Amino acid sequence: MAVFPRPTSGLVKEISASGAIMYNMAAMGLPFCFIYITWTMILFPGAYLPITAFYAVLLGIVPAFVYYLMSVSMPRSGGDYVWVSRIIHPSIGFMINLALTFSLLVAIGVEPSWTMQWGIAPIASSFALLSGDSSLYSLAEFLASPTVIQIVGVIYFILIAILITRGTKTIMRTYWILFAISMLGMLTYVTTLATANHQAFLERFNRFSGISHEEVLKLAQELGYPSSYDWGITTFAIIYTFLNLAGFWFTAYIGGEIKEVSKSQLIAIPGSLIALSLGIFVVYYVTFAIYDGIFLGSLAYLAVVGHEAYKLPMEMPFPHFLIPFLTDNPVAIVLVNLGFAVAPLLAGMTYIFLVVRNIFAWAFDRVIPSAFSKIHPETRSPYVASIAIIILALIFQALWLYTKVFEYILYITTIIFMVVWFASLAAILFPYRRKDIFEASPEIVKKRIGGIPLITILGIISLIITSFIVYATLTPTFGGVLEPTNLFYNMLIFPIGLVIYFVASLYRRKTGLPLELSFKEVPPY
Repeated sequence: MAVFPRPTSGLVKEISASGAIMYNMAAMGLPFCFIYITWTMILFPGAYLPITAFYAVLLGIVPAFVYYLMSVSMPRSGGDYVWVSRIIHPSIGFMINLALTFSLLVAIGVEPSWTMQWGIAPIASSFALLSGDSSLYSLAEFLASPTVIQIVGVIYFILIAILITRGTKTIMRTYWILFAISMLGMLTYVTTLATANHQAFLERFNRFSGISHEEVLKLAQELGYPSSYDWGITTFAIIYTFLNLAGFWFTAYIGGEIKEVSKSQLIAIPGSLIALSLGIFVVYYVTFAIYDGIFLGSLAYLAVVGHEAYKLPMEMPFPHFLIPFLTDNPVAIVLVNLGFAVAPLLAGMTYIFLVVRNIFAWAFDRVIPSAFSKIHPETRSPYVASIAIIILALIFQALWLYTKVFEYILYITTIIFMVVWFASLAAILFPYRRKDIFEASPEIVKKRIGGIPLITILGIISLIITSFIVYATLTPTFGGVLEPTNLFYNMLIFPIGLVIYFVASLYRRKTGLPLELSFKEVPPY
């Protein structure tokens, strides 16, 4: 019996460099910075966020090059699953990749809710605010209701299932359309703020909000919110800007389908990190210039503590919700909110594409039944794995809407960066534990500095950086607290992964084909 189910993966290289950088930027989601701005100004009061975008690049650039070099050495579906399983141990590779897959499935289940609650419903509430038509508030509540979200989610996942059956080219075209809509919304937001001024914003806010900006600042300061920026707190806040960048390395997981991988992944991984950071800086800058970070943070603080003086129709004052306080232009209001609404759907689609490739990689190594690695003969897509993920996505969405399970899943970003931590460790060990693969890699991977492999040096630095990030995500607020019970539940995914692997290993031994044989070599293209 052959080690792998077939001599080739069956996947086709159809993703260009431009498609790859778009994929990573879509996975990160520039519009999500609206959410991070608000959360950060609550958790790190007094932070001046525009400058954090540049520091976030410094945190990410070394891990970005680690993933770039490893993806050039082993450009296969599954990304760090393939590397870690071959360099450290198959059980560790499967464990961390299962943890990432679980984390992204959680995010996928939430995406339709973000779209409706924070993208579509605010359009109705914005027009209600300007017109005084209370029926539009009722429409906004209806659009954000669990029933509507469930219906939208089912339609969304069915459409994704149809797209998957049409192949990678069709999926990438769809990504580009949604990405263009999302970026048009962000351009509209930046343009609207850049052509406005702070005083005009305050005048409209005082007229439409039911509370004056002076009262907002006064009440927040009485509750302990600062009246000026604090550069020390700004330093701590860098981590939240960096979390918005999670995903700049996601093309590593679809490496088996990327053309000219050495060039494309250089553009896609470090390139998307830098490009999205610049985008975040622009959004942060205009937001702080026109809304004023202290005022926005004060308003958000009143909202989160449930102060009776907070009278806006929005549960939280996310920056894109405040467009009616800048303009009466209905086109601007619709485009900005629509741009946000599209972003979660687009990100969810990139996550689904990624986790399908993870499952495909597990099946190709026979850790799970090899049927999950089956490829459609016409579209060249892994259709069995795709069907499984769509079903799981529907289940995760129902869990989000109708149960309290997700209240215990608070450390998804911790899990994601623990995965990067293990990938960094694999990079350190790569030239020594798998010298055969290392020596067969492209020249750029084999470069040395002072006799030490560059990949090892970068891996050490990346390990230090990701250790800091993991620590920071465990205490996500300035002076925050750790939730040990929730952390325990979240971390269970790691031992579960080990158990699944060793059960599979025992089963494969009984069939006469030890699982370990699959990991002695890199899977074929």
